[in-house]
Amino acid sequence: MKTNLLLFFFLIAFSASAQQALSDENPLSDVSGKPGMTSIFRTWGFIGDSLSSGELESRNEDGSKGYHDFYEYSWGQYLCRAAGATGDNYSQGGETASGWIRNFWDNPSNRNNNISAKDSPKQAYIIALGVNDCTRGDKPGNALTDINHDDFLKNADTFAGNYGGIIQRVKSIQPQAKFFVVTMPSDGHNRDEYIDVIRQMPQVFDNVYLIDLAKYAPDYSKGSYVRNNFYVGGHLNAAGYLYTSWLMMCYIDWIICNNMEDFSQVGFIGTGLKY
Repeated sequence: MKTNLLLFFFLIAFSASAQQALSDENPLSDVSGKPGMTSIFRTWGFIGDSLSSGELESRNEDGSKGYHDFYEYSWGQYLCRAAGATGDNYSQGGETASGWIRNFWDNPSNRNNNISAKDSPKQAYIIALGVNDCTRGDKPGNALTDINHDDFLKNADTFAGNYGGIIQRVKSIQPQAKFFVVTMPSDGHNRDEYIDVIRQMPQVFDNVYLIDLAKYAPDYSKGSYVRNNFYVGGHLNAAGYLYTSWLMMCYIDWIICNNMEDFSQVGFIGTGLKY
């Protein structure tokens, strides 16, 4: 009797997110703000730049701009609060894939109290890099040719080689971690080559899943609803970071519900146990 009741309540909780996910090809067709299956992860790592850091813009009296990483406003921390999880921001304003390896791995020196990504392996990671790599002229490269699977130190010095190197480094401390790689939403800039690199990552590595905001997220261009309501200057405002957390949770819920077997042993990540 108790078993049947537990099953009944699980099915009720599961059906709202799972049935929607399984019946719709668009992962963001119903952005509810609820974590859904995202809650199966208890520890998160967020790898990114200013848009992963809750960065807010200010203006000084002389009109110059100020940029401030308020991690408590980052979409990653909104996600953790919604899902009842914990997470660390391995991110800072202006970050690139190559810079991340220096600043958060090799010799931690960053604005988040010099946090090291090596110190506390997580069950899951979201990687949201690429904007600064594109604007600073880092070569996009090709993930199928620029990643050395035997030695990440031999990866090509391209966006693809460095991005793949981030995944390889994290896998070296948490082999079974799940990774969600994020393409940049459309905002009027041409970043197609870098987006293509990110889309290649699930082809190159296991346990890597694509959050394709470039394809499914609303338009972020100037004059759009998102830009007019969720931005202050060139960065998101507090509401914008909250909204982004909703997109992330909705998409991750969709991925899990459509790949349930892949996530059946999430609880064992980092324990050395398996079924």
